[in-house]
Amino acid sequence: MLIKDSLFNLNFLLGVFLAMIIAMTSFFCKPATAAITGAAGFSVALSGGQSTSNNDNFFILNLQPGQSQQVNLKITNNLDKKIRVAILPTVAGTTSQGQLDYANLSSKRDSSLQHDWTKMGPQKVTISLPPKSAQTVTQTITAPKKSFNGVMLGSFYIHSPSIDKQTAAKKLKHSGVNNLYAYSISILMNCGAVEQVQPDLRLRSIRPGVLEAGPAVFINMQNFKAKYINKNAMRIRARIYPAHSQKLLYQSKIKNGNFAPNSNFSFPVSWNHHPMKAGNYQARVQVSAQARSWNLVKNFTISPAEARKLNRNDPNIKPNYWPLILVLIIVVLLLIALLFYWFYKHGQRQATQMKR
Repeated sequence: MLIKDSLFNLNFLLGVFLAMIIAMTSFFCKPATAAITGAAGFSVALSGGQSTSNNDNFFILNLQPGQSQQVNLKITNNLDKKIRVAILPTVAGTTSQGQLDYANLSSKRDSSLQHDWTKMGPQKVTISLPPKSAQTVTQTITAPKKSFNGVMLGSFYIHSPSIDKQTAAKKLKHSGVNNLYAYSISILMNCGAVEQVQPDLRLRSIRPGVLEAGPAVFINMQNFKAKYINKNAMRIRARIYPAHSQKLLYQSKIKNGNFAPNSNFSFPVSWNHHPMKAGNYQARVQVSAQARSWNLVKNFTISPAEARKLNRNDPNIKPNYWPLILVLIIVVLLLIALLFYWFYKHGQRQATQMKR
C-alpha cells in the first residue's frame, strides 16, 4: 500500500511538472506579433516592394528617376465590431536619444530635406472595416523625375481612431495612463547612386531648457545629407566648457545611436541640478559613426534671465539669498553712517550756537 501511494505521488508530481513545462513552452513560443495584434485590435500584412525574409514590418524600394512603384497594406479587423483605421505617411525623424523615429507625426520638416516622399503619391487614408473583415490599401510612390542620389526614410503610421478613443477612456478611468496602439510600417527608398552619398553633421543651435526638472542645455544637431547612420553605429560625447577655458563643466554621451537622413534632434546636457550661471560657454561635440568622425564646436550664451528662470524651476536648487543679505547689510551700514554724520553735524551746530 505504501509503495502504491509513493508511485501515485511520484506520477502526480511528474504530471504537474510536465504540465508546467508545456504551459511555459506554449507561453514563450507564441509569435511576437500575437500580443501586439491582440492589443491593437487589428493586424497589418505587407506586399509589394521588397521586404527582408526575417522581418515583415518594412518596405524597401529601389527607384530610378520618375519610376513608380506600388505597395499594399492589408488591414484585418480582428474584433467583433466595426472599426475605422487611419493610414498616415510620415517622414522618419531622430529622437533626443539618438534613435530613428518612425512614428514622427510632425508636419514640420528639416530645413535640409529636398525630397519629401509623403508628397510623391502616398495618401492619408481612413477606411471602415466591418467585424472580422479585411481590406487591402494600395499606395503608389513615384520618385522625382530629376536625378537624385540618396535615400528617403519614413513609414506608414497606422492606427484606429475608434479603438484609440475607447482605449483612452478605459485607461484614464482605471489607471490614469493613456496607452494607444499603432503600427509603424517603415519604408526605405533608395534613389540613384546611393553609395555616392554619406551622412554629414553640423551643430545648428544651443538653447537652455529643463531636463528632469533641472537646468540643462539642448544641442541641436543636424544630418543634412540624404543618408542615414544606422546599425547603432553612432557615438556622441558632448562637453560644456566656459568660453576660452579648458575647465570641463558638464558632459553627456550617447552610445549605439542612429541618425535619420535630413533630420535634426536636440541632444540634452544636464547641469546635474547645479545652479545655472549666466555667461558665455562653448560646446564641444565629438561624433563617430562607422568610418567617419566629426569634431563640432559652437559658442553660446546664457542670459541672467534664462538662468534665474531655470534655477527657480528646480526644487533641488535652494535660492541664494547671500547677495541680497549683503546689499541689506551695506544699506543698513550706510544709514547708520548717515545718522552718525547727522548727529555729528547737529551737535557741532548746537555747540557753535551756545558759544555765541
